[in-house]
Amino acid sequence: MNETHVLFDILVFLIAAICAVPLFQRFKLGAVLAYLVAGIVIGPSAMGLVADSAGMHAAAEFGVVFLLFAIGLELKPERLRLFGRRAFALAILQFFVTGGAGVLVASGLGFDTDAAVVLGGAIALSSTAVVLALLSELQLSSGRLGRDAIAVLLVQDLMVPPLLIVVQAFGGGGEVGTALALAALKSMGIGIVLVLVARFLLRPFFRLASSAGASEMFTAAVLLIVLGTGWATEQAGLSMALGAFLAGMMTADTGFQHQVAADIQPFRGLLLGLFFMTVGMGIDVRTVIADPAPVAGLVALIVAGKTAIMVVLALMFGYPLARGAQLAALLAQGSEFAFVLLALAAASGVVPPATAQVLGSAVAVSLLLTPVGAALARAISKRGRSAHSSLGDLGPENAERSGHVIVVSFGQIGKAVTRYLRSLGIPVVVLDLNAKRVMDARVRGLPVFFGDATRPEVLRAAGLERAQAICVAPPDFEAAEDIVRIIRSLSSDVRVVVRVSDDTVIDHARRFGADAVVVEGLTTAAELVERTLLFVDPVLYAEDRPSTVAEALS
Repeated sequence: MNETHVLFDILVFLIAAICAVPLFQRFKLGAVLAYLVAGIVIGPSAMGLVADSAGMHAAAEFGVVFLLFAIGLELKPERLRLFGRRAFALAILQFFVTGGAGVLVASGLGFDTDAAVVLGGAIALSSTAVVLALLSELQLSSGRLGRDAIAVLLVQDLMVPPLLIVVQAFGGGGEVGTALALAALKSMGIGIVLVLVARFLLRPFFRLASSAGASEMFTAAVLLIVLGTGWATEQAGLSMALGAFLAGMMTADTGFQHQVAADIQPFRGLLLGLFFMTVGMGIDVRTVIADPAPVAGLVALIVAGKTAIMVVLALMFGYPLARGAQLAALLAQGSEFAFVLLALAAASGVVPPATAQVLGSAVAVSLLLTPVGAALARAISKRGRSAHSSLGDLGPENAERSGHVIVVSFGQIGKAVTRYLRSLGIPVVVLDLNAKRVMDARVRGLPVFFGDATRPEVLRAAGLERAQAICVAPPDFEAAEDIVRIIRSLSSDVRVVVRVSDDTVIDHARRFGADAVVVEGLTTAAELVERTLLFVDPVLYAEDRPSTVAEALS
């Protein structure tokens, strides 16, 4: 009987998701909001189709686990450097200032210190899942706004495990400082073990799984890593989410990270959807309708307070007012992790259940309002587009381009390659991360755009699927490897020419997807051009092209 009941709940979840998500996507409201609303509709306070099942909640928590694993996959040191110190400084200060303001407000409302700290920490977080989805939909992930928003979200995600530890310490009556210090020591110990595992065992483990020739074996290996690491950290007194985050960081340097990301996507998406639906089920619609003032007041306080703090801090760090307003519009909502913190705090007696219910409802409403903030950010972006046009508008400017060559990096080598290809009449799109270099090039009428080629959405906006070849020319071989692996995960057809520092890595470069490899030397640019031309249709050549590569580069 119980098994039949669980099966019925699963069927209801699936039907609700299949009905809600396409409808919300049609109106560009996002899948996360669809899951939340679907959960409200099928939950006990509306249609009552699904009971408040502990088993469903346990399964839903794995959605957060897979989300943090995916975040960990993105955390390679060279990628972190791209965000810049200013973005991380803004992110750190934003968390503590917003959290501190929340503590002061909660204390003023009569909550004790423990409850005020938990409530302040919960309010300081923004929704990683919602914001990342919106950035992708708006094609803002690769721009400066997207980088700044992701830096803030990353810092907030790193704060979640310490917040969970603080809540557990408050609930158990322990000393917070001792709990944090003990957790730090445990984390260091686990980190050392995981580093050793990643260094000596993880890559061979993935090779073994992939050599089986069965895709399900590789997927099983990925699940074992995620859940096994989560279980290990939980046994050490930490959270499964922290373990998944560390597992993602371990996997990021194995060379298998892109296939791993593709394999976990269905689990992550569906389980995270289940998580949001259980959150929606927990919103007592009848209570909100009967007494909407507390929820409405909290929503206004959260959104207005976080907006004001973000704008002021952005101005302090030298950001333009428009950029600060865009960041505030995107990040003014609550977070999915706030539900986890509030549920744990209510269960351990740190926060009254009624308070957790009202604040959770307010956070959910703020999530429902996030598309309004995204529309506002987009409006600000369009209004200020003329001021930022010097960096180019990658997607719209390349929407109709085809048969072109993409050049990654506009350094000395990239400039020479671009010059010769253009002299042949071959259409070129150049991606670079040096804003000054991009602006200078665009002043001269060159098709150079500010964009990170390690991000799939940037490559798609540059027309990867329609390009004939891509010339990867950054001086850093590890960056080139990342770019080529991502290219190969998106397209097996486009031809890839790669610049490498020495001949010891030629075979490695071919293994990770390069069609042609050029070793850096006195004639690097000329050789890159010659290799690239092997993959370009000669019909595209200009009739008055230079007779030799050397002539064009002179």
